[in-house]
Amino acid sequence: MAIRLATLPVDEVKALAGIAGFPRWAGDVTVDDALIDHHLANDDLIEPDDGRDPNAPVPAAEHAGRVAWLVRNVARDGCSLTLRDGRIQDGNHRFAAALYRGDSLIRVCFMD
Repeated sequence: MAIRLATLPVDEVKALAGIAGFPRWAGDVTVDDALIDHHLANDDLIEPDDGRDPNAPVPAAEHAGRVAWLVRNVARDGCSLTLRDGRIQDGNHRFAAALYRGDSLIRVCFMD
């Protein structure tokens, strides 16, 4: 499997992944600015947990809490994600944080 690394404008990655706004999670869970604002205002931040089951269903509020943590704790233009076949394979929360903050760039790992 070939891997290519690049730093690209966030808008270019949106186009490559066919995303108009925030990414969607399983079950069509959507997160919006208002939900992220709410979590930031209430310091309801959910830090990364490598021990969680990545396939377990998660409500929108939990996704927003994870995005809010990233907004506060990851440097602007410091997010990364993995793309494969035009889809985000890893990094939906990081991509949502970059979109929320209006980051210019994002690091991308392309998996062919």
